[in-house]
Amino acid sequence: SVPRWFHGKLPDGRRVAEQYLNQFNRGDGSFLVRESTTFVGDFSLSFWRKGKVQHCRIRSKQENGQTKYYLVDQVTFDSLYSLVNYYTSHSMKSNNFELTLSEAIPQPNAHLDKDWYHDNLTRSAAEDMLKRVRKDGAFLVRRRERDDRTGEESYAISFRAEKKIKHCKLRREGRLFSIGTAQFESLVELVEFYMKHPLYKGMKLKYAINENVLSKVGQTPEDDAIYGTGDVYHEPNAFVTKPACRALWDYEGINDQEMTFCRGAFITNVVKEDSGWWIGDYGDQKQKLFPANYCEEINYITDESPEEDQEREGKVLGDLQKGCIDVQGCAIEMPAPKGGQRHLLKILKHGQVLLEAAAESQEQLNEWLVKLQEAAATAPEEKEVLRKQQSMKQNIAQELSDLIVYCQPVPFDIENLGNGKHYEMSSFPETKAERYISRKYSKEFVKYHRRQISRVYPKGSRIDSSNYDPVMMWNCGVQLCAMNFQTPDRSMQLNHGRFLDNGRCGYVLMPESIRQDGFCPYDRETSGVEPLTLTLTVIGARHLVKSGRGIASPFVEVEIVGAPYDCHKFRTETKVDNGLNPLWFSTFEVDILNSPLAYIRFVVYDEDMFGEPNFIGHAIFPMGSLRTGYRSVPLKNSFSEDYEMSSLLAHIDVRSAKV
Repeated sequence: SVPRWFHGKLPDGRRVAEQYLNQFNRGDGSFLVRESTTFVGDFSLSFWRKGKVQHCRIRSKQENGQTKYYLVDQVTFDSLYSLVNYYTSHSMKSNNFELTLSEAIPQPNAHLDKDWYHDNLTRSAAEDMLKRVRKDGAFLVRRRERDDRTGEESYAISFRAEKKIKHCKLRREGRLFSIGTAQFESLVELVEFYMKHPLYKGMKLKYAINENVLSKVGQTPEDDAIYGTGDVYHEPNAFVTKPACRALWDYEGINDQEMTFCRGAFITNVVKEDSGWWIGDYGDQKQKLFPANYCEEINYITDESPEEDQEREGKVLGDLQKGCIDVQGCAIEMPAPKGGQRHLLKILKHGQVLLEAAAESQEQLNEWLVKLQEAAATAPEEKEVLRKQQSMKQNIAQELSDLIVYCQPVPFDIENLGNGKHYEMSSFPETKAERYISRKYSKEFVKYHRRQISRVYPKGSRIDSSNYDPVMMWNCGVQLCAMNFQTPDRSMQLNHGRFLDNGRCGYVLMPESIRQDGFCPYDRETSGVEPLTLTLTVIGARHLVKSGRGIASPFVEVEIVGAPYDCHKFRTETKVDNGLNPLWFSTFEVDILNSPLAYIRFVVYDEDMFGEPNFIGHAIFPMGSLRTGYRSVPLKNSFSEDYEMSSLLAHIDVRSAKV
């Protein structure tokens, strides 16, 4: 990229350079480099010294066929960049002064020739352009109309995120461009920063949009998917997805109306007919007939039986997996671009297309090609390994079985509760456990855990290593909740707070209320615990640091987590641009009916320019650990690691609830 100090050929060079330095200088040593208007082929260094602009010619000469640049004959450089870099650490010397270059003056209008900038584009026109590019990260920058009241010049970034179009105002304050509390020397610097750092909910600026791009990859405007007839934000249930099918056997159509496909083919946009023949799309075959009994439907499963749970656990990607392809013996082709897609991949077997897919770039396409070739080459070996593993599972040595002295894994039988042995243990995926912690089965599930141990683990479809909420599992007596420790989410933070008791040794006793006959986590009358009243005043905080640029605008969310009837949430107001020592003096009061199951969670957020909360720090404590008085609450990061200086100041009052 072009250095920020290089301004190229300025119109009326000397006068404009002086104008820029008078307007944007930051003290002695502020400078810029421009093409010389007097000596063609040379450059000029313009800099600020003692309230005045001065100019110095950068000469050039040829040495052994290479161009050298210099201010004085004795010190030459291979490039302008080397020359400027040298004089930022070494003084320029003359008979009248000695000066080191300091702050570069960026080009005020370097954005004018960028492909993402639009000098005359309305908000509605920007939305029309972005509706035609269905990719998160698509963006453009446009100049807004000058404010008649203040005379300020402003701009806006229009972008796509979460399948919606959003706009963000950029303010120009003197020589700086501001977005929220972050400031940049130029629009180019601002855009380059948010290409590397998230602008909105993890979204980075990726695809610059202009008319040239739209003429190549633009699609039909996606009006309904963004704005529709009502609010910008649609209800998820308003969308109906047509099912898809996977072929169980090969089929060859006997006329042009019928589809031809091979085993494992994916058929999309399926329309079910009553005649035993359905209609769908497969590759270039659009809306053609195929026999329904040759395929299985693979749309999302919403209400699964325990048997279906077990079947889905065998899928690597869980809900996201729609089938699989045996790539052994397949041919891979890269067809010509079509439909706006340039990087295509086609997998064929016996002359039939198994799968046709598109990649975003040639690099991504090459990566897929390498992975498919590797999978095809290693498939026979992996099949043999899998066969041996299955054989080993069927033949467990008695000597190995005799070593299992603490727990014996057995299938869970809800009809046989109370008759199991204490050393018999069952494991559940979270989907099955959620069925048993429901109001219908929770009392029986609690009864099971008074005698036996269970383990709950995340479902297989959590390919992003996210976690389930363990609180209701604990409330029903589950002893072992397996978590993805590498993911710093709310569930792992609750897990950290759960085991603060007992010196953080790794286990805590089951609350006495759960061990009582008749206990139900949904029934407040069965807790057998004296209720408490908690009065909490969030006074202030100190040293709250946000990620990225700018100053934090913090607010505090206080959450009571426990039995369903004890869950509450409160929040303070937002203190704008004060992360050093914000003050709130916000007071909350709540009755807690089953304190042994309850936790208090403090979370500090930074409210960004979009009004969205961004995590700063948290702290979680079991309710039984709270003591009355003024308390400094040390904050932790998302991994529950200590911050050095960040903390909250709160006053806590815990007393018996009033009758």
